[in-house]
Amino acid sequence: MIQVADAFAYPEVEKTTYKDEPGTWVAVSRRVLASASDTKFETRYFELAPGGYTSREQHHHEHVVVVLRGEGAVILNDERSSISVGDVVHVPHNVPHQFFNPNQEPFGILCVVDRDRDRPVILPVAPPLPES
Repeated sequence: MIQVADAFAYPEVEKTTYKDEPGTWVAVSRRVLASASDTKFETRYFELAPGGYTSREQHHHEHVVVVLRGEGAVILNDERSSISVGDVVHVPHNVPHQFFNPNQEPFGILCVVDRDRDRPVILPVAPPLPES
């Protein structure tokens, strides 16, 4: 299987709502790029519009995030870090985390996670990051 990207739009892949918990995230889209029943992982592309952020959460499973587009920020535990294209973020199990786009351009991340995993515990949203 090959998913062809057209300016990060992946036209053959359905763009879906990020989560079912309204009010815990802003301006995030989700595309599942790979999730076959015979694999143990799922590969997802999330895009955060300017000012967008993911839910602040923790869960038992770990995952890896690779920045594919733009610049943004991540909070792991209580430590904030700027991240940009090519950076890799390892989110260990049960570590609170949240991704932000404080910039004026889209911020896209690729997330590789267990296909069968626990549901996250949604935490209070961290204060917004200052614009860079």
